[in-house]
Amino acid sequence: MFRKLRRPFEWVGIRLGQAVIPCLSFKNVVRLADFLSVLGPVLDRRGKKIAQANLRLMFGPRMTPARESLIIRRSYRTALRTILNLFWLFRDTRERILAQAEFTPETLDLIRRSQPAVMLSAHLGNWELVAQGGVASGIPIMCVAKQIGSEAMTDLLTRQRVLIGQEIIPVEGAVRPLIRTLKGGKSVGLLIDQHMAVSEGGAWCTFFGLPVCVSMTPATLSRKLGVPILFVWARPLKGARYRIECSDVFPPDPAVSDAERTQQLSDAIERVVRRHPSFWCLTYRRWRRIRPGDEAARYPYYARRLRSPS
Repeated sequence: MFRKLRRPFEWVGIRLGQAVIPCLSFKNVVRLADFLSVLGPVLDRRGKKIAQANLRLMFGPRMTPARESLIIRRSYRTALRTILNLFWLFRDTRERILAQAEFTPETLDLIRRSQPAVMLSAHLGNWELVAQGGVASGIPIMCVAKQIGSEAMTDLLTRQRVLIGQEIIPVEGAVRPLIRTLKGGKSVGLLIDQHMAVSEGGAWCTFFGLPVCVSMTPATLSRKLGVPILFVWARPLKGARYRIECSDVFPPDPAVSDAERTQQLSDAIERVVRRHPSFWCLTYRRWRRIRPGDEAARYPYYARRLRSPS
């Protein structure tokens, strides 16, 4: 009922954002995002509570109240800059992407030499700029996208993402198009720091010492097609600019099982999140499912027990 009631307001907000934000200067878009990030933890009590639970799970007693408050505020700032930036990129898309995002020279060279590859990322920094920065730099990429929020928001994201040639496919039935794309010599982009049930191709991995379900699709594609996996993410810089860099490279290895490789990918994401927790989307319920047989007290308050292994 709440979702139905809020849809008209979301639609108005989306249309208003499309009309106004692309006309603003980049500096004013950043100022607006930073202003909203101050209000975010105050108005979004549910999201703040989830972020607090996640940080306490991740860092335990080392997470002091002052540090917790600072990290959560910065996490809201990171997410809001990403969201508002999507609206801003509706005008002069390619030029604006290239003006605010840069690849490290070695990363851009690595991606070009490694094509086709599975470009793995997470909800870190400005995750939307990773694939779009690649496309703007002449690297064709197909990405898989889940529905985000309402249908109107998902439609907005898709229309913005394809403006300069990025290919987007829905997560349902995505495997075959991904295989065709990689066989055709193009790279694919995947985000895997989201829950993926075992019945849908996920595997239980350890993330900050607690089990989570992670998609095995990157590992499976790499093993079957003999393509590397590159963990690429957009690091926030001063002035709300971003540097796209590759933290880890996983060459194809038939001796490494899909489950083992998926754990390695999860570990790579954890290393970055552990160093930069405010870059991550902390309001996501990452530990939302309790693995059968596990003690519920180990999990955050929002976790729910699974009735089956999936």
